[in-house]
Amino acid sequence: MGAEKYFSSERIVYDYGKNSDTTSALVKAYLYGDAPDSWQFRQALLAEKADMIGGHVRIGRFVSLLGVGSTITFLREPLQRVASEYAHFVRHNGYKGSFKEFYSDPKMHNRQLKALQGVNTEAIGLIGLTERYPESLEMLNKHFGINIPRREDNQGKPKLNAQHQLDKEDVAALKRLNKRDIALYQHATALFESRYAMFKSDQPWAHARLVEASTKRVSGWAWWAGENNSDEPLDIEVWVNDELAGSVRAVELRPELCRLLPPRGGHVGFHLPVKLSAGDRVQCRVTSTGQRFPPTPRRVVEPAKS
Repeated sequence: MGAEKYFSSERIVYDYGKNSDTTSALVKAYLYGDAPDSWQFRQALLAEKADMIGGHVRIGRFVSLLGVGSTITFLREPLQRVASEYAHFVRHNGYKGSFKEFYSDPKMHNRQLKALQGVNTEAIGLIGLTERYPESLEMLNKHFGINIPRREDNQGKPKLNAQHQLDKEDVAALKRLNKRDIALYQHATALFESRYAMFKSDQPWAHARLVEASTKRVSGWAWWAGENNSDEPLDIEVWVNDELAGSVRAVELRPELCRLLPPRGGHVGFHLPVKLSAGDRVQCRVTSTGQRFPPTPRRVVEPAKS
């Protein structure tokens, strides 16, 4: 893969599971041994001066050791991803079942969402899209100050953008079984388009999330992406129905984020007391760049009655 060409395979640590021949000896020794020790693994990783950890693991496995800002993932259109994984299981794992049997297994539902469970997409250092691989690689290289070349080695189709052909019955079933993955992908795509537009205009990107838009307050968190001055707090504008409702600085502690090792020790939160009504449209903006989050305004809903 391109990363191996850039870093060399000796500088990449792999985790593809305990029984995989691809999994690095360092991972097997510290994470799959008789007494797994993640912190000692981190120390060994630093001692080895590894440049990258790669593999098919859930995001929570390493995020608290190395930080969410150093984490990248690629998402894929969910239906095509299931079809691709089925082809992989048939080709490499000797799977004998039908496609329908494969995708009907609950373990195969919403796999991308499960892999990212516990971490908001807005916080992840970089989310690339398989369908937008060249643009994803552009941003990845800029984000980390590296120059990984474009390659398309690990694929089961002649071209990366080729589509698996699915019949209508399978499409309907896959959409029903993977609703949460589809919603995740749509949200990630909106974030990607926003970030890429900022990237092309040479504007810094902020990891930012609107957490709450209630009838009494607006709150969230925001920090600069890794290639920028990450300790500089962000000034945030709160817009309601396309009118500026107020401004606030993102300097409050968000304890739930601390395990992700965000900048400023987790002091990246903000809140603005404001009286809103059900149906109001709320969106925030980074004052210095105009970056909007979420990508489309959120509607205020009626508070639940006790």
